Amino acid sequence: MERASTQSPHGHYVPLLKIVLAWVSALALAGGHHAFYASLDNRSVTSGTTASLLVHSQVGASAVGTTFAILVSSLLAASAGTAFLQCAWRAARKHAISISGLNAMWSSLTNLFAFLSVDFWRTAQGAVIVSGLVWAFRLIVTFAPGTMTIETDVVTVLGSCQIPTFDWGGTGLLYDVQASASSLYNGPSLLIQRIVGATFLGGQPLPPTSPCDHSNCSYLVSTNAPSYSCSVGAQNASALNWTSAVHLDPTFSPPPYFATGTDITAPSSENPFSNWDFQAHYTNYTNNFPVADGGNNITCIAYNSTYNVNHTFAGTTASVVIESILPQQIASQMSPNISGDPGTWSIPGGERSAHTAWYNATANYYAILDSIAAYTIGSMIITVGPTSPVVSFTPSTIQLGEWQTMQAGSSTGTAPSQLNYTWISIEDIPPMFESLLQNITLSILTGAADRSQSMTTTCFYSDNNTHFVYNKRRLWLIYGLGLGVTLLCDFFGIIALFQNKAFGGATGSNFGDFLAATRNPELNELNLNEPGRIRLKYGPVLSEGGRYAFGRPDTLAVGPGGTENSLLEGADVKDSQFLT
Repeated sequence: MERASTQSPHGHYVPLLKIVLAWVSALALAGGHHAFYASLDNRSVTSGTTASLLVHSQVGASAVGTTFAILVSSLLAASAGTAFLQCAWRAARKHAISISGLNAMWSSLTNLFAFLSVDFWRTAQGAVIVSGLVWAFRLIVTFAPGTMTIETDVVTVLGSCQIPTFDWGGTGLLYDVQASASSLYNGPSLLIQRIVGATFLGGQPLPPTSPCDHSNCSYLVSTNAPSYSCSVGAQNASALNWTSAVHLDPTFSPPPYFATGTDITAPSSENPFSNWDFQAHYTNYTNNFPVADGGNNITCIAYNSTYNVNHTFAGTTASVVIESILPQQIASQMSPNISGDPGTWSIPGGERSAHTAWYNATANYYAILDSIAAYTIGSMIITVGPTSPVVSFTPSTIQLGEWQTMQAGSSTGTAPSQLNYTWISIEDIPPMFESLLQNITLSILTGAADRSQSMTTTCFYSDNNTHFVYNKRRLWLIYGLGLGVTLLCDFFGIIALFQNKAFGGATGSNFGDFLAATRNPELNELNLNEPGRIRLKYGPVLSEGGRYAFGRPDTLAVGPGGTENSLLEGADVKDSQFLT
């Protein structure tokens, strides 16, 4: 009896077309992925709402790259998956496979647990490998987008900028003068007293203003300003004579604190000021009495120094770092180095603006130290009171506990045993005085004294350039492996396809292919409750006149070595057309 063919005349070319078109399309999309990433390489990451800005943003680029990877992976899986089906049909035609093995083989593209089937591995090793590679293509989605990364570089350019400064010799803002030109200096101005007080109590310089319009920049400035060089010990011990300076009960000698101004080096004849330097004595008290070690001393010598200061601004956040301080001369030895008669401190008339540059600079220096003296020079003494010792601070403006030099202190109550004072380590105190004068100097130099004074300098403008970085080699390594492995799978799949075609077997994955492959009345007698014991093979069924379908091996027309005969003996010519 004549049987209808299970394949259309050109049905075998449909899988071939799928294999080729899917692979070529994957190659084209891989090239598109490369072109897209190459267009972003070293391009700044943008943000915005327009389509162009969204594509070139980090989120947009990631979305587009992932889409490319998914499409390439899907097309490679489709190409290799079609080749897998040809290998599966060929395996079913070559070997008798259990129903459980057939279930595993046909579901292996979508079900990982199919790889647990022993019969699948034993009878269709080639199909197992191809199916496993189809699963591996999904990794492309994971690794391919990672070839485009985001890096941030600091880009620095030079440019001019206006920075605050202070002309020590061109202004007398930091000191007051008498109405008479003969008296001249009359003490620190209210301006410098405020700056010193704010810096003293704040523990840091006043914040500078960025000259860079909220962008990131930095500049280095070098200028002369006063500084302290402090050390442990009294270099002029006679100046620390608290017994003659204050009324002190011998029981409470030495006092907890005593400080005075002095000149370690006598001022030069041109210098009109004295007491440039500073000495202090510290004694710990325990249970109302001084400790037996006699206390400790420090000495601070004032200098005219060169400051090298690095200013860095990140937006409105400022960082001011003193790179170095180079002492030039002891402050008490400063002499006129700018035009003007050394012995003449002012031009007749006595106006502040008429003072020589040297006098202005010297008086401004001295006014800073004079303002510091209001908080540091004086005494803390203990006297006998009516019921308990009395602690007195002279002058009242002296700051001790507020400046964190005192580690612990107690003077409450009436019992003498409750009077205790402990200073911090004496080695830690000299750096605090040096830092104090440095912070005050920085406050002045950064515009706190006069914001109208400025100078032009070179600023280093920096910006964080966040840009895309494309690793072309890695992308093509990933896609090259995927394309190459797929091509290898396709090669074996195409061979299987033509072999399947030559014998007239199925080559597709449509429902009609499986329907035709299972239209065998003998299959009705199978006990599907034991899928592992029943073995089927795809081939020409004897009872169906040589039509290809699944059946038990003994129901198929096979020749020596398991190959199909063209026809059983006695088959007519029309039946033989279905096997070619």
